[in-house]
Amino acid sequence: MMAQAGGMDVNALVQRLRRLATLDTSVFDEVKEDASATLPAAIIVVVSTFLMGIGGWLWWEMQDNSVKGGTFFMKSAVFGSILAIVLWGVWVGVTYVMLSQVFRARADVQQLVRVMGFAAAPLAIGVLLVIPKLYYGIGLTAIAVLFGMTTLAVQSATDAPAGRALAANAAGFAVWAIVLALFVSGTYPWDSYAPGIFIFGWHA
Repeated sequence: MMAQAGGMDVNALVQRLRRLATLDTSVFDEVKEDASATLPAAIIVVVSTFLMGIGGWLWWEMQDNSVKGGTFFMKSAVFGSILAIVLWGVWVGVTYVMLSQVFRARADVQQLVRVMGFAAAPLAIGVLLVIPKLYYGIGLTAIAVLFGMTTLAVQSATDAPAGRALAANAAGFAVWAIVLALFVSGTYPWDSYAPGIFIFGWHA
């Protein structure tokens, strides 16, 4: 019998995440038609984003002997993660508008939410930002894999050519990344309302 949590098939979710970890992108073809995958997709976005935020906070704790650690945790790991999740929704919306209104391709918002939600899993890699000397590379890897996975996810949920699917996803990603970057303080990192790798730009 499969484990259930609030009506969600936990075993199916775990298996799909395992397959995504091995780059089995057929998962996107499954979840786009599976209405029950909407909640798991949302959970993946929330959990992965907070893990990235926590990774950034742990990095700061190791860098500066916990100076303003509590403030940084609330602003970056908590509020910054919430902001990133809201902006992820904007990202999906921009992608949908680009596909349906600009490129006149078939696109369904609910399908995009599901596939792009599962594709957000690579953000969880950001929890490893705590690893000394490797943190910047880990952060870049998380963002790069995120963009690649979401592009494949978008392609699976539309009939737009690959190039247009890429452009639509890039437009949404740009909004997500640029707005988060604007919430990074140029003076003190603990004043930054952005999670994970974005805090590396606080000194700019």
